[in-house]
Amino acid sequence: MAFRCGGLLAAAVALAAGAAFAAGSTGSQPSLELRGAGSTFGQPLISAWIKARQAADPTVAWHYDPTGSSAGIHSFLAGDVDFAATDRPLSEDERGKAASGVSVPYTAGMVVIAYNLPGVSAPLRIGRETLAEIFSGAVRHWNDAKIRAENPGIVLPDRTIALIVRREGSGTTYAFTSYLSAISADWNKKGPGVGDRVNWPDDAMQTFGNEGVSGRIAITEYSIGYVEYGFASRLALKTAVLQNRDGAFVAANDQSGAAALIGAGDGAMPLYGTAAIDPTGANAYPIVTFSWLLLRNHYRSANVMTAVNALVDFGLSPDGQNQGERLGYIPLPPAAVKSAQSTLLSLR
Repeated sequence: MAFRCGGLLAAAVALAAGAAFAAGSTGSQPSLELRGAGSTFGQPLISAWIKARQAADPTVAWHYDPTGSSAGIHSFLAGDVDFAATDRPLSEDERGKAASGVSVPYTAGMVVIAYNLPGVSAPLRIGRETLAEIFSGAVRHWNDAKIRAENPGIVLPDRTIALIVRREGSGTTYAFTSYLSAISADWNKKGPGVGDRVNWPDDAMQTFGNEGVSGRIAITEYSIGYVEYGFASRLALKTAVLQNRDGAFVAANDQSGAAALIGAGDGAMPLYGTAAIDPTGANAYPIVTFSWLLLRNHYRSANVMTAVNALVDFGLSPDGQNQGERLGYIPLPPAAVKSAQSTLLSLR
């Protein structure tokens, strides 16, 4: 597949639970329908952009199904959708099956470690090796010596850690396991591995989507899981302060996310997308990933191309990026926006 790397995204779609979000609330009947599927990580932002474009042009109906990155890629390759959003790279086999197209990053975000720990009000600190050992099942209790050493003065319960993970093929899982592989030799040798779907410990609770993981953590005491920052924020979940590459313990927030993009350097947006793994900088949050949109070079009509371009244009605009920041995403660097605009021009 001749996917080219650009900068920011755009294109597509709607409502949270995965149901369609269609134009027409103004009374105008849509004359064009576009369909997309994929990332749950980027779904809230995509929905916000769709809503804004729909208000501007009710003749276009957009439908987006947040099925997860892998399912979205599959739908795109099968020709079932006009676009897909993904937080993981395409494999060589997937690229070979695809028609000519482009891969465009549209936003960035933080993967946070959310937890439900009754009786503990102070922010929980988790070191690099400890994080890998929790999710590999090597550390199984909240009062394990390693967790206690990183949280002096906090009384931790003698309770089993309830792992909550993704069930379906997930770009968030890919970003998270890529990070664990980068920081832990044991994860590479004995851990579940790297992928959009991995073999988690047998007792891990599996559920669908960032929304599902967040919701399960909210109702499950003594649980822990990995989710996109915005989902955790909307449910007011506690999130761990993680140890970064420079040894500092950093909380997830707007400033630490922006610092991570700077610390990841110019190579943070490789072809086909992947996490900006293990950035440098004392203030950098350690787990940041880009989310990408898969677009086609040639659509079935000029009207489709015009609609896609209009959405991308809005997403690249200050208004589009500011919407992302309000939802807990990290605005793209100016260089990425410029690159995206260049890619967009090539599709016209």
